[in-house]
Amino acid sequence: MAKIEIYTRPGCGYCTHAKRLLTNKGLAFVEYDVYQHPEKIKQMRSRTSQRTYPQVFINDQSIGGFSELIENEQKGLLPIARR
Repeated sequence: MAKIEIYTRPGCGYCTHAKRLLTNKGLAFVEYDVYQHPEKIKQMRSRTSQRTYPQVFINDQSIGGFSELIENEQKGLLPIARR
């Protein structure tokens, strides 16, 4: 099973859409809300140079934000959910 992580912040519409897309595809993910856990901001910045939200990682590889997540989904590059 793929390890999916997503860094989010409250009030972020793109974060909400990214989480919904992953959930609708049946993909489990770990969410890091940087407002509830500010130490995760430093962690995110050590993993990617991006500063926007969300930031999505699949198997420890940064795929980018919501736009890149959609691109990966459209190209069939997202992991397949185990049923």
